Amino acid sequence: MLRKHNSNYKFQIRLLHYIYNIKRFKTKKTPEAMSPYVKYFVLTILLFSFAEASAQFGVRAKYNLNSFSDWDNFLEENVNGETDKIFPSNIEIGVDYWFRLKKHRIEFMPEIAMGLKTQSTYPSASSETSFSYFAFNFNTQIYAFDLTGDCDCPTFSKQGPSLDKGFFFTFSPGIIYNTKEISVETFSITRKSNQINLRLGIGAGYDIGINNLITISPSIQYNLAPGVKFSELENVHQPPPLTGYSFTTGLNQIQFQLRFGFRPDYVKSYGRGRR
Repeated sequence: MLRKHNSNYKFQIRLLHYIYNIKRFKTKKTPEAMSPYVKYFVLTILLFSFAEASAQFGVRAKYNLNSFSDWDNFLEENVNGETDKIFPSNIEIGVDYWFRLKKHRIEFMPEIAMGLKTQSTYPSASSETSFSYFAFNFNTQIYAFDLTGDCDCPTFSKQGPSLDKGFFFTFSPGIIYNTKEISVETFSITRKSNQINLRLGIGAGYDIGINNLITISPSIQYNLAPGVKFSELENVHQPPPLTGYSFTTGLNQIQFQLRFGFRPDYVKSYGRGRR
């Protein structure tokens, strides 16, 4: 058994070394180039794999509906025929580690997440914009109707009405490191900017206990990230407009989320049956 674990660790170390030393290609739109976001996210997943098999963790998939109101107003007024919203939606994926208070059902799930690149194109201006980010979220789940839950066990094994033991409120402060880029083909202009912003989310969800190992938790959340800046967006209009526009806006998100939680620690100690 020890030899098997040593072999796995050696493989992981070699894989980490390979990813870390991947060269970032300079050529624009090179297929072989690995996005730094993807690179760091893969590194994070591999680091999670070094944890003991008894760890409590989760995998998250999210669909975000985005609103950048000031940017939308600028595009509508300065780009002919463009009334579509900029970056209207995107996919976010993440991994988290789970722990909780001992005597109350308040659970904490610090998470590393990645917002996959989303693009908006404007044919009338021969331009393309993109938005992506890397995030840290400190997710907190509060089971208000079962605050003194009967055991430190998965939802599947808890006593009481399903609604009480499964319903929770979410509070999720965090930060996002985001990248915005614009390319105007007609004038061979490419501009990029990076920024760190705070993001705060509140919402609600429900645990569905499949068994003692797996819990599926759908939830909905409202996120706000104030002060997101994209001054380079003015290049979509050539020459840039003389009148003043605000290129700093708040990111408003409605987030639909599905979390797959795993409790191998509990299965290892108590087995798969109901407690």
